[in-house]
Amino acid sequence: MELEGPRGARADELGEVLKLVNLVFRTSRGLPPTMGEEFPLLFNEENAENLRIIKHGEEVVSHVGIFECEALIYGCRLKVGMIGSVCTHPEYRGRGLATALLRDAFEKMRRDGVNIVMISGIRGLYDRAGCAIAGAGYEIELTRERLATLSTEGVEVLEGGGPWEYAAIYQRECVRYVRPLRHLEKLFESRAWYVGKPTRRIRLLVLEAGEPVGYLIVHVPEGGVAGRVVEYAGCREALVRALRAAVEAHGLEALKLKVPAWDVDMISALRRHGLELPHYTTPLADTVRLLNVEDAFDKLQPYFSERVDEEVGVRAEDDVYRVAVGCHEVVLRGPKELAWLVFGVPDRVPEAFRRFMAGVPEIPEAFKSVFPIPLVPYGLYYT
Repeated sequence: MELEGPRGARADELGEVLKLVNLVFRTSRGLPPTMGEEFPLLFNEENAENLRIIKHGEEVVSHVGIFECEALIYGCRLKVGMIGSVCTHPEYRGRGLATALLRDAFEKMRRDGVNIVMISGIRGLYDRAGCAIAGAGYEIELTRERLATLSTEGVEVLEGGGPWEYAAIYQRECVRYVRPLRHLEKLFESRAWYVGKPTRRIRLLVLEAGEPVGYLIVHVPEGGVAGRVVEYAGCREALVRALRAAVEAHGLEALKLKVPAWDVDMISALRRHGLELPHYTTPLADTVRLLNVEDAFDKLQPYFSERVDEEVGVRAEDDVYRVAVGCHEVVLRGPKELAWLVFGVPDRVPEAFRRFMAGVPEIPEAFKSVFPIPLVPYGLYYT
């Protein structure tokens, strides 16, 4: 019997898709089959066409999931495609199925007008597809002891709250996703994740003078005493002071926080309170790639025009990209080099992935007033 695909799944095949992804990511690791509950925006009948599959008979044997959304980067609206739950049944590995599906997924996103692709993972498969470890942020671990010196005066932390309260705060962010309220409602109802472990989600509204000014969303593995802030928004000064209250109220010993390198307000607020960040950056996401590049640059023109008086443009020919700022031009050979220019390069990556960083180009001085542009963190949209 021949293999069928790559193609989009049908709504009535969602159960077979979940059977495969739960096998690979959950039950084979001794965990309950909860992928559908953890990622409701990816695994639902409305998104079936974006679940790219290969079948053998009645069985889905390989899968690449796509979730499409929009992002705002200082007012510029771009389309984002997130790839996740990439897997092949153990008995069908080594046949190039994931490679074929990934190629198919990129073609689907190209047709859909996607500008930025984000993949939740780092592996040779993505590197060969032209995806780069790009974007930078500071990872900081805030222990209870480090937070003990913070003053919480004037700040109140309230657990829970309605999705609309979080949406109103998030909407004020300059770099964010365009997230419909129904998405946030589904995400709040979903099962929380933390590296595949059963997890509790703590939603904390931060109030000043009784008014919501920010929020923290924290994931803590069951039985654990250390959590991770998976998303934050709002007044950075209030958020930093609320970190102590969050730890003390929930019996935590530490919080991990990833701050994008472009979030200078949060970096400044942390430093004002004596919470120094590492002197080096690490990857903000996992791997990224730009698609429909000329369209992306067109959409970013308002951002560029506020940075330089000269025209910023790109010409793409067979994975060679000529990026110009006025009379200055740089030739980038391949989508990885383009992603490094546009989103920046972290100072450090895990040793196992350093081989994927070969060929990082030097950025000409004339380009540094424009690039890198902010990369939107996954937050609750992690796929």
